[in-house]
Amino acid sequence: MQDGDLADRLAVRDVLERYTHAMDRRDEALMRSCFTPDADLSYFGGLRRFTGTEFADTFVSSLEPFGFIDHSISSLRITVDGDIAAVDVHLCATMALKDAPVVLIRWVRVTDELVREPSGWKIAKRRHVPQLQYESSTSAIDFPGIGGKDPQAADLS
Repeated sequence: MQDGDLADRLAVRDVLERYTHAMDRRDEALMRSCFTPDADLSYFGGLRRFTGTEFADTFVSSLEPFGFIDHSISSLRITVDGDIAAVDVHLCATMALKDAPVVLIRWVRVTDELVREPSGWKIAKRRHVPQLQYESSTSAIDFPGIGGKDPQAADLS
């Protein structure tokens, strides 16, 4: 592997990490930085289609039912060929409902095509296909000998 290949693979991984961070923090500007404006995005096995701009404009409102959200990356494969990169990855989304003691856990296979632009790598095409989902009840966080904490009242400052 050449140094340039490694740098490109790290830059492509950074796009995926920005995407998951933007999703978890509901950061529209950061999300916008992940996609070309006219990206061809297919979500939920083709049930929803977006451009990059449309997705960035609507994803925050789609997360309204959820409090805590965490996206994790696994089984990542990145290949780079010049100014085009391909990604095949699993994302695990853990999403706690705001108004009920329920958490949804969903695994999704994502395949992306990225292009190198003057501002860096951007997702130009995405296929998002859910693989498995389950839900479970949540409970209060309690640390033996310390006490409980309402996770909704956590201070991250």
